[in-house]
Amino acid sequence: MTDEITLTIPRDREYHRVAHLVLGGLALRLDLTIEMLEDMQIALDALLNASAVDGDVTVALSNHDGLLETRVAPVDVGSLDGGSDSDLDLRRVLMAVADDVEVEGDSVRLLKRVGASG
Repeated sequence: MTDEITLTIPRDREYHRVAHLVLGGLALRLDLTIEMLEDMQIALDALLNASAVDGDVTVALSNHDGLLETRVAPVDVGSLDGGSDSDLDLRRVLMAVADDVEVEGDSVRLLKRVGASG
């Protein structure tokens, strides 16, 4: 069984909280540890901050086969590769908290293993 929630919000930072509430609700349903939830909140916040300047941003969260999948679009994918080695670029942040990061066009997909589907 797959649970999926798709949310389209304005890019304004005030609406980021709505996406975090939805993620928290799904995490509760999946019985995620606080560490897993924090990892996904860090990743979601980083992606929302890297979303393109104009229009809305879409966040899709799904649970299938023991994986929590998070897709965010559109994202400024150029921000995935930061400047110097001392910079904490977006890709480093995402790789530190997610099990897999995929870029498709202006969309970023994260996978996090969460055990048996809930």
